[in-house]
Amino acid sequence: MDRSPTSTDAPTFPSIVGLAALQDLDMLLEGISDLIVQRQICRQVMDARRKLLGTEHPATLEAEARLAAISLGVDEYSTARDQYAILLERCERVFGPRHLDTLSAAHGLAVALSYLDRPEEARPLYERVVSGRRNSLGVEDPATLSALHNLGLTQRALAEDASARTTFESLLEAQRKTLGEDSIATIRTMANLGSVLIAIEDYERACQVLAERVELSRKVLGPSHPDTLEAMLSQGRALVGAGEPDAGRVLSEKALAETISVLGANSAATLAARGQHGRLLLRMGGATAAADAVTVYDDLYRRLKIKFGLEDTSTLDALAGLADALGRCGDHARARKLDEQLLEMRRRVLGPDHVATQWALGDLAWNLEQLGELTDSAGRFRELCEDRLRTLGPEAPDTVWALEGLARVLVSAESHAEALQALHDLYETQTRVVGPEADEPLTTLERYARELTKVGELEMARARWQELVHAHERNHGPKHERTLECLLMLAEIHEMLEEHASARLIYERIAGPYGPLHAESRDKAGQDDPRTIHLGFNLGLTMERLGQLEPARAMYLIVMGSLVRTLGPRHRRVADVLFRLGDVFFKLGDFAEARGRYAQALVLLRKQPGLEDPDALEILAHDADAVAARGHPLAARNQARDVADVYRRTLGPDNALTKRAEAHVALLTPPRRPR
Repeated sequence: MDRSPTSTDAPTFPSIVGLAALQDLDMLLEGISDLIVQRQICRQVMDARRKLLGTEHPATLEAEARLAAISLGVDEYSTARDQYAILLERCERVFGPRHLDTLSAAHGLAVALSYLDRPEEARPLYERVVSGRRNSLGVEDPATLSALHNLGLTQRALAEDASARTTFESLLEAQRKTLGEDSIATIRTMANLGSVLIAIEDYERACQVLAERVELSRKVLGPSHPDTLEAMLSQGRALVGAGEPDAGRVLSEKALAETISVLGANSAATLAARGQHGRLLLRMGGATAAADAVTVYDDLYRRLKIKFGLEDTSTLDALAGLADALGRCGDHARARKLDEQLLEMRRRVLGPDHVATQWALGDLAWNLEQLGELTDSAGRFRELCEDRLRTLGPEAPDTVWALEGLARVLVSAESHAEALQALHDLYETQTRVVGPEADEPLTTLERYARELTKVGELEMARARWQELVHAHERNHGPKHERTLECLLMLAEIHEMLEEHASARLIYERIAGPYGPLHAESRDKAGQDDPRTIHLGFNLGLTMERLGQLEPARAMYLIVMGSLVRTLGPRHRRVADVLFRLGDVFFKLGDFAEARGRYAQALVLLRKQPGLEDPDALEILAHDADAVAARGHPLAARNQARDVADVYRRTLGPDNALTKRAEAHVALLTPPRRPR
């Protein structure tokens, strides 16, 4: 922001009274560089002019404007804000809202508000000044450019990056014409524009701007100037974003090494460069870069802790980078401990509503999720949602991220009622932000429909799956894998509603496309690729439903082998495959083998989500059929009755799953013998 330099000069001066106060103010202050002394003179001039001319005379307002500018120069921002607010009101009365003196007062007030960290109040003032000065002075006048610069910084502070880009592009174009490409101001505008372009992920344009900035900085400032080295670091980040990670990393490492050589290992610029290089490594992704980021941030954290203390914001930022890097390396336990420490300190230093505090809370929630501590993770995500809804609003990207995390964890924890509400809230938000046909809300709607199925809201689930089928057919076509999956789930609902003919029509429709999709994924990505596994499971289920039992069994065994290799033998998804294998063996008449597979699945579900979860109850119901088939009708009936009792207690007597379970009990109940 625009400010004046201070000095330690403090000459003596005579009192200024009467007509002497009407002298030119610049002449009165000539040769006096000390702002405190200037302020004393201006106060005398202002007091005298008020007596001679009145409070709203232009000459009096000139002295008030100089006093307010001095307050800014000596870092008394609250005083400057109050002075400029009064001055602006008077200038509007005396000169009108569009007068240049009025606009100068508005600009001074905006600068004071910026220094007080109130950008939301400063922005409309800057916009007013830019508009007024453009009309009065032209777009290339230095005063217009100064206001445009400050407007861009304010938009950046408010995360209004698209607007900031427009502002800085306009500023850069005007500075090229008026100041030339070699101007320091032009070069620094390139830096600001480059940062905004990186933020909005327009990496191609960022690379262009920052490459030019590096070249000009080398030419104007020299190859080892701090601004040149900082420009190289930014260009490295842009290159990584543009898909050139190796080139970006090499440039960043070169800039960091040169910064250390020129400025020393612990200079402020070097410490900032270490932080930028750490962020670049995190942006690269991958285990190797994340491990290198751990080394960078661990070293940076130790240096900052020694230099500035544990609770300095830069130290806390380095600690956050270390926690982030550890989490990406899979060391979630250590990352969790650092996140807890970071959260406590940021709450104390920055307050609970600061964006950095909320980031720490979100990272802690994510690491808890990775550790499988889903209840604690859900609690943290819920807290984060409440904080961001209050401070950022429901449609801010960071709020949506928190809502997604909460819904995801509740689904993983199989807390079905809470998951339904969280998914509903997320879907409504995503629909408002990106529209109902975008991938994000459709994915959320799929998860919502699955939860509806699990809690027995079968009619509602059927409507959602039908809606999804139509949406994916419009967006992707009838043979796209997302369309096929929604059709498969719709067919499963038909099965649960005893609408077997409708279900079979769907299975016959999707069986053909599923085979080639699975084969293509297997050949390109491998048998253990997550997409291949998912397509294989769906293909196996389709073949099973069509009575192709041996091919289905073979596919399920392949899928289970991949899941065991990639996720481990006790993973939740292994239980799903064991359940389906049990059904295949049951249909093949091997009831003992079917019971064995059901038992294995139940062992995996016993701890999480528990044997009262709808998925576990469904397996128990199928196992009851196997018990009956092995000649134990009373035991089968009792097991089916236990299942119905749990549904009745957890979902209510009128729930579709409860009624389905009761019908199953009746089916397994032996007929009474006639007396």
